[in-house]
Amino acid sequence: MVKNVFASFLIAILLSGCFGLFDSGSDRIKGRYIVLWIDSPKNQTISKEDQLHSSGSSMIIDEYVFAVGHNDEYIIAKQHPTSGFQGGYEADTTITNFYIIQMNQKTKFERDTVWGPLNESDFKKERSKLGIEAIEFDMIYPDFIP
Repeated sequence: MVKNVFASFLIAILLSGCFGLFDSGSDRIKGRYIVLWIDSPKNQTISKEDQLHSSGSSMIIDEYVFAVGHNDEYIIAKQHPTSGFQGGYEADTTITNFYIIQMNQKTKFERDTVWGPLNESDFKKERSKLGIEAIEFDMIYPDFIP
């Protein structure tokens, strides 16, 4: 009897925890836009949920996103490119890419609403053209994750 209870308990833990191999986290930016990582914070991206609070999403900005700001219409972000899956998602902190996402624009392809990657000078020019200089980076993550 004790063996059966223990075996059932062990199976339940293993099945509910995906054997400890899967982890994820997210922070909501606004609406369906989230800062998302799966398996490791090193692969943190900006994604758009298929539906509000759904488990499905589409990546908008590749890893590693480390700073985000927004208003009602735009999201701004800073990103260090990474070495990808094969390289363990090591961020190249010598390069900082900047992005602008227009949230409320209806287009066939999500990438049509994204400016970037931009260097800092071009980012400042685009912000000025769009009148969004006042948006601050208020979601800050570690610049480097060992």
